[in-house]
Amino acid sequence: MKSKIKLLAVSIFLLCSVNTYASTKDVVDTAKSAKKFTVLLKALDQVDLVQLMKSEGPFTVLAPTDEAFSKLESGVLDDLLLSVNKAKLASILKYHVIEGSVDAVSLANGRKFRTVEGSDLSFKIENGRLKTGNVNMVGTDITATNGVIHVIDQVLIPPKELSSEAKALDLIETAINYGVPLYNKGQTEACTAVYEVACVSLLGLGKGFLSKEVMLDLNASVSKAHKNNSFSKKAWILRGVLDRTYTSLQESTKITTKTDEVVSERSDFKVLLEADLPKGFPKPGPLNEVVLKDYPSYRAARVGGAGMQNFAFMKLFGHIKQNGISMTAPVEMTIDEKSTKRKDMAFLYGNKSIGNPGVTSNGVDVLDLPSKKYISIGLKGRESTSLIKSSLMKLEDWLSKNEMYEEAGSARLLGYNSPMVPQDKRFWEVQIPVKVKDGK
Repeated sequence: MKSKIKLLAVSIFLLCSVNTYASTKDVVDTAKSAKKFTVLLKALDQVDLVQLMKSEGPFTVLAPTDEAFSKLESGVLDDLLLSVNKAKLASILKYHVIEGSVDAVSLANGRKFRTVEGSDLSFKIENGRLKTGNVNMVGTDITATNGVIHVIDQVLIPPKELSSEAKALDLIETAINYGVPLYNKGQTEACTAVYEVACVSLLGLGKGFLSKEVMLDLNASVSKAHKNNSFSKKAWILRGVLDRTYTSLQESTKITTKTDEVVSERSDFKVLLEADLPKGFPKPGPLNEVVLKDYPSYRAARVGGAGMQNFAFMKLFGHIKQNGISMTAPVEMTIDEKSTKRKDMAFLYGNKSIGNPGVTSNGVDVLDLPSKKYISIGLKGRESTSLIKSSLMKLEDWLSKNEMYEEAGSARLLGYNSPMVPQDKRFWEVQIPVKVKDGK
């Protein structure tokens, strides 16, 4: 059954594919004739790959249009075209070439293809369009005498081999990702074990690139944790040294090119969920992209009071502890769209069968809230007034371009992480509720 569905999807994709035609020229001259690959051709010439691409081949070229190159961050393309970055540019271009002539049907069969650069690419059909990662094929099967061209709407960036520093950063992030939920669920011994394994691994991995001061700090912290009888305190001691090591590693790897920043920004950002989502809630994300989301009805404990977020948080935390209610993510805050100040804060229940609606003795209002559609944009790092305002502007711009929808209530902020998560790893969403306009 699955194979039939996949075959149907491929068939629909082929019927909808555009710009499919043949050429009596090689891939380079075919690209020249199209007059929309001038940047790609200039880049190929810059790294002396033109003659290779005019040779017998055959080659499969994933060709970014001039518009695709324009999507790179300002200044990145100019940097890549500098002679000092010739090797990096060549690597990026080779990542767009597969040896052999591979048509769209073959790409869509689910297997991986090795690029000339050396890394693999995999493809999928999503919403009737052939994609690799988040990059769309906007034209396929443009045949040339020495291969085939598929047109793409973004520049592909090859994956980078992790340096020792990057592996250490990844190790710390993984430890925190596992440790934080354990600590929040009261499993402090398990959390301590995760952090200790990470510290010992860093001591083994870090010889040669971690500073003497960092290595001494790791050794001293592990020793101090062993001497403490409280697993909660042990966890905090080890978490402290992991945070300090992480900061030190970040500072030592700050020197990156603009291209590296673009690679990092385009890589899949993994949201650390410290607690379960309420039943039926969509997954957080994506990052920096406006999307329409459907939320089911849910139960929430809410405390009002603008500018009193710490007070509201502690009151809500006391409420769920007192009533034996598990913490969920995200925390919800209604925001004023002009000032971006928080009007209230709410903890969301795991499902509507927990507790009862009404005002509690300590002033917490437990509410049943209806299902709604929201337009949402995901953000990472520190919350700021300017970032919230710019996000609200992006949401309003989306509404202006999607006229079938209109605002249906107050904007809100969803925060997914606690202070235990490093600030640059925290994830949150700005959202506006919407509904379909009458008569649409």
